[in-house]
Amino acid sequence: MRPRLIHPRRVLLYRRRATEIDPEFGPTGEIEWEDPIALQGQVKYNRYQQVVPVGSGNDPASDGHVVFHSEDWVSSGGKVGDEMELVVDFVGPSRLVVIEVRPAAHYRGIHWHVHVHFTRKRAG
Repeated sequence: MRPRLIHPRRVLLYRRRATEIDPEFGPTGEIEWEDPIALQGQVKYNRYQQVVPVGSGNDPASDGHVVFHSEDWVSSGGKVGDEMELVVDFVGPSRLVVIEVRPAAHYRGIHWHVHVHFTRKRAG
C-alpha cells in the first residue's frame, strides 16, 4: 500500500549538468540544464512573506519542502543543487533550489516519501 499525497501539484525538476567539477568547491564551469522532468509533489512552505525564527541543530534553514514518492524522486535522478519550478496557472512560475533531501513516511522498514527541502531562488 503506497501512501497518498495530499493536494499534489505539478513540479518541474531541472537537473544540472556541470562541465567541470572541482573536488573541493563543486561545479566551477558553466552549468548546463537538462530538459525538465514533470513530477507530482505536495508543497509545504515553512515561511512565506513573514519573519519566522530559524531552528537550530538538525533543522534545515529552508523556505519549505516538497513531498515526493521515493520511487518517483529516485527515478528522476534529482539531487542537491538542482532546481524545481512550481507550475501555477494564476501566478508566474517560482524557481526553487534543492538544498537537502530527507527520507520520510517510514513503514515496515521502507521510506515511502522523501522531503525535498528548498530555498527560493533570488532574482539577479
